Amino acid sequence: MPLELQNINMMKFILRLSVVIFFGIHSNCIFSQTLEDAKALYTKGEYVKAGKLYFLQYKFKESEEAYDKYIALLRKEKKTNDIPEIENLIAKSKDAARMLAYCENIQIIDSVIVNKADFLKSYNILSKESGTILEINNLPVYENQLKDKRYYAKLGDERKYRLHSQIKLLNKWTDEKLLNLAVDADANDNYPFVLSDGITIYYASTGRGSIGGYDLFVTRYNSSSDTYFKPERLGMPFNSPYNDYMLAIDEHNNVGYFASDRFQPEGKVIIYTFIPNDEKITIESDDENYLINRAKITSIKQSQKNGVDYASLLRKIKSERQDYQEKLTREFEFVINDDMIYYKPDDFKSHAAKQIFIRYRESLNQLKSLNEKLEEKRKKYIEGNAAQKNRLSESILADEKKSEELTIQCKEMAVEIRNAEIKHLRNTQ
Repeated sequence: MPLELQNINMMKFILRLSVVIFFGIHSNCIFSQTLEDAKALYTKGEYVKAGKLYFLQYKFKESEEAYDKYIALLRKEKKTNDIPEIENLIAKSKDAARMLAYCENIQIIDSVIVNKADFLKSYNILSKESGTILEINNLPVYENQLKDKRYYAKLGDERKYRLHSQIKLLNKWTDEKLLNLAVDADANDNYPFVLSDGITIYYASTGRGSIGGYDLFVTRYNSSSDTYFKPERLGMPFNSPYNDYMLAIDEHNNVGYFASDRFQPEGKVIIYTFIPNDEKITIESDDENYLINRAKITSIKQSQKNGVDYASLLRKIKSERQDYQEKLTREFEFVINDDMIYYKPDDFKSHAAKQIFIRYRESLNQLKSLNEKLEEKRKKYIEGNAAQKNRLSESILADEKKSEELTIQCKEMAVEIRNAEIKHLRNTQ
């Protein structure tokens, strides 16, 4: 699990936004505190505590009001040095209130709570067309479908995480580049995911007006200037006053995933599965509590449409991924009979058949190598002059004869393997 994510938790968020003299809220009691607690704090005149608790409960207007009260108190006591920090909190509350008002109407079809330490394993459900999310050196790495380009975060000189890319040349990862992306100097950027267009990149950042620890952003590559357009922060319910990160979209199955530690105990995260909208659709409602519940994702059922078989879609996604993972473990396909196909050497029950098969695979590799060289010679023959053609013709004829003999040999060995295996199976029944 990325080390810096463990450090940028909810308590860090609270402390980072306030000066030391402000009243802290311990992370182990956050989840037990309610709006009634916030109201009680407000009544006692503990406006900063109340404002923060209102904010975490999505009561952003009340949060702003509590901070306004505190600024009035600071001015009355002529403690104006502390006002800028509170004004930042007010700006964040106003920003969050705007996000709540335009909460996106997204269908969330599943959620699962997992350990934060190994949450990336939950993303192995992505289709092969979507690429792969790996964990290398305790950091998430996105690798494209062709497995020739990857994106990841790396600590820079300023000890902040910045997004980089690499390409694979001759089976080696090379040409590391820092993404030419507008960043905040004091922020971390991490958790990249790139759509199949190779242009659109989702990532998480602690800067650019984040309302929580990590917020989700999207940007697009501008090939004409080799830069990225100004990142756009996603709205609610994707972002929250907590950490939200690792958004991935499976375009093949038209589903997406993102992780969040909102309302989760220490060491846990929740991963949501959703259906992406072609364009943003805002929830139309004057009911603030309904908007808050949708933004919080209090219940995924609230976001779902009547009569839609989401369970069937989830089964399809899991089934396709399971089939793909099984194919990845297959070394070959060797037909024994109409009802039996072997995929690994250990599938053979007959020791004799297995030994012949090992020699058979060696012969197939020889045949493949020979045919590749033969193809190169034929190409040179076509492009060559008369002298070169005379020199190559005899070699090509000799290789063609070897290829024909090796092909016949492989066919005979395949028959021998099948016979030996079938005979053994019959004798052991």
